[in-house]
Amino acid sequence: MTSKKDIEKKLEEQLDAFGTKIDKLELKMQDQRARASELEKKAMSKLISMRSEARTKLRHYKYSGEDKWEEASASLDKYWQSLGTELKAYEGRL
Repeated sequence: MTSKKDIEKKLEEQLDAFGTKIDKLELKMQDQRARASELEKKAMSKLISMRSEARTKLRHYKYSGEDKWEEASASLDKYWQSLGTELKAYEGRL
């Protein structure tokens, strides 16, 4: 069984990687802002919002009690998958 600390470390590393990708996409979009479509602007806003929400969820997970961390872990895992899917979808489009 994986420990809570191992999961936290893995999730922090993933969030850092997602954040780096989002930052790169944001820079790319800023360079192309004049040509960016409304859809691309909304996509970038959504990704930034999702990153913020992921940070909040990770913070809640870190401070969850031992009796709640497995439940929090399952919820966090679903959100992480969603963020990863969204990021992959937009990487090719932006």
